[in-house]
Amino acid sequence: MKKHLKLTALILTLSLLASMLAACGGQPSQPSGSNAPAATGEQEAMTIQWAFTPPSGSNDEKWHHVVGDRVNENTSGAITYEYYPNGTLGNEKVTLEGVISGTINQASISPNVVATVMPEMNVLCLPFVFDSLEHYYDVVSSEEYYEKMNEAANKVGMQYLGVDLAVPRNISLKGDPVIVPSDAKGQVLRVMDGTIYTDMMKLWGLGSSVISYGETYTAMQQGVIDGIENSNDGNLTMKFTEVVDNTTNTYHVYHTQATFMNLNLWNSLTAETQEAIHQAFLDTYPEVKEEMPVLAEECAQQVRDAGVEVYDLTDEQRQEWVDASQPLYEQYRSVIGEEFYDWFIDFVDSKR
Repeated sequence: MKKHLKLTALILTLSLLASMLAACGGQPSQPSGSNAPAATGEQEAMTIQWAFTPPSGSNDEKWHHVVGDRVNENTSGAITYEYYPNGTLGNEKVTLEGVISGTINQASISPNVVATVMPEMNVLCLPFVFDSLEHYYDVVSSEEYYEKMNEAANKVGMQYLGVDLAVPRNISLKGDPVIVPSDAKGQVLRVMDGTIYTDMMKLWGLGSSVISYGETYTAMQQGVIDGIENSNDGNLTMKFTEVVDNTTNTYHVYHTQATFMNLNLWNSLTAETQEAIHQAFLDTYPEVKEEMPVLAEECAQQVRDAGVEVYDLTDEQRQEWVDASQPLYEQYRSVIGEEFYDWFIDFVDSKR
């Protein structure tokens, strides 16, 4: 029997439970297997390590377990996962290097970090490229997208498997809100690592600072930064609602982590096991496509309930952000690679 995500019913509890907990445990053993793909045959039983940075008890961790349980079921118990949440095996840069080298079997990593070695992943960070969460999942759940991503991922020694829970990002500030780009007065926001977010803020008239997520609360409290580019879910989890006055739901990027496996390990699996893993990811997409928009609405309301002024954009205001973002598209077309960029933009348009 398939296991289903129950995010909507659990949203309040899970959002509050997602604190920065440290996981314990030693280094897992490496699974065995040849480097050559096996088209047929019985899969040797193995345990695969899966590293990710979201904390224990979070929605993201629960999603990892749902996918892992499905893989275990689809392979009749041959594949078992060991989970390493909260950056136990290192931050995203470390786990990215580990997956490429093979010292880490599998990891979920933010697109902006993966883009440092696989620039094609910058497409998921382009502002306003998706119309909605539903549109986002229509794109990333397609076989064509999966195949194109693996053309790029295989070149750097990884197999792309899929994405997890996407959340819309916004701008949260102390002081006056920035509802449209013309409101920006150079306020400095904490942004994620990767040049595209720094370039995005600069284009909109905002400053940026790449600092540790765990240090952001204190940095805002002490006035080192004026706010954060984040999600409502993240604002609740990290209690940023205590130090910001307002949030503008720009929903400029639907942020998620993408999961990659070391390519040699992937090639050591039987074709049947590869298909079982692929199917486990595919099976989650219809569920999260239905549930994540509800999650986003619930989180926005919880931010309001916490006393933060929340601004939703009108169509005209959103268009101002879209217009202001166009130079970033032109700038990153060459960074991403013109052929891949053009394919992606056309493909996204075809899913509207």
